Amino acid sequence: MAISKTTGYRRQIRTIEFSGSSGAKFEMYVKQSTNYYNWDTNSFQTTEKILKNQEIPSSGVYTKNIIIPTVTSDTSYDFYVRPLPGTTSSVSTTNEQKIGVLYQKGGKTMTFTATESSALVVQNSGSAGTDLTGGTLTDNLTTLTQTGTITETSGLFVYIHEIPSWNINDGGNWTNANIVTSKVSSFSGTKVYLGEDGGDNISSGYAVTGKGIADEITVSSISGDIVTLSAAQNLTQGQELTFSPGEWAVEYMSARFTAGASGTATVTMETTHKVKEVGITNVTSVLDVDAFASVKPNAFPVSVNCPAGGNVVINVVDECTNYLGSDFFGDIDSNQETKEYIIHSVPSDTTTSTDVYGTSSVAASASMGSTGVGVVTYTAAAGMQAGDTDYFYYKTTDAQSTPVASATDQGKISITIV
Repeated sequence: MAISKTTGYRRQIRTIEFSGSSGAKFEMYVKQSTNYYNWDTNSFQTTEKILKNQEIPSSGVYTKNIIIPTVTSDTSYDFYVRPLPGTTSSVSTTNEQKIGVLYQKGGKTMTFTATESSALVVQNSGSAGTDLTGGTLTDNLTTLTQTGTITETSGLFVYIHEIPSWNINDGGNWTNANIVTSKVSSFSGTKVYLGEDGGDNISSGYAVTGKGIADEITVSSISGDIVTLSAAQNLTQGQELTFSPGEWAVEYMSARFTAGASGTATVTMETTHKVKEVGITNVTSVLDVDAFASVKPNAFPVSVNCPAGGNVVINVVDECTNYLGSDFFGDIDSNQETKEYIIHSVPSDTTTSTDVYGTSSVAASASMGSTGVGVVTYTAAAGMQAGDTDYFYYKTTDAQSTPVASATDQGKISITIV
């Protein structure tokens, strides 16, 4: 039975390898449709070209390199071995003496797009070719930069709650943008147990590559650490398998917003994409705008220390950690000065790490100051000791004609007793 494999469109060196009896002699040729591979020029030609008087070495393993060209459309290569008189071949072939087929995929595309809820609209910023909703890459040489705007259908302000991020393990905020490498713990038929490496971040439909993987193999299903392949393969315990969307490998992706973007009617976002390896099928990677943007104003989290038996004045406007990261403090919504800061809940017996809890100087549902001001004093309860923790929440409301309030679980004020 001949072995088939699938590869990408780019020029590459492939190694033909098969085992047999030392000294066995044969002829070999490769065809692409009606063309024959010329082993001298490393190109295909219409005239028949046969590699004659080949011999399996003393190692018992014959190898020969062949250069596969770059293609723009799908094609295939048939590999033939013909034993010479007096030689009995131990290489598995078809009745046509074919030992294998290499399928080469050409002209595949990775599309990068952004989706949103019915309330938010993602569109082109006006610069041709830079729309956020459908840029493409077809090679690993080009960097794709897309720029677009995020607005709300009725003109409400749009707020950014985090900056989209990417990583190779799970793709971060982008779908179909990760690669998982895992070792085979055991296998039976189409089922592969990945053991301690686990099957995290592998999805049905992912391409599977690795030694012993023949043809275009995908993940049919996954349950915990057990992956079911689309067909049984010649695997070995401990070998590595790679799982990825369509055999694509992303090199990096990033997103950024223009300064002062959050808390305005129009937010401009720029995304950058580059791939390391081109795959064998068309793939679309999606960035879900709803995961990091909404019409709700920010109430950024705050973490403070409070001395045992004492109190601490908390200015949430200045001390909160915003969406730029742990090194950036302060409310950076563009309309910060017009937001109202309100205590949503106060410390209680459900918020503390002990059976005692502190108090807030501002009651629940009361304002923390004039517009743009958010100040509250937390007082530790008697009996609280260093290492105890407590928390409560605040929220914000913007000053639009139809005011919008922040999510009530966003503005968490965390206290550590020191």
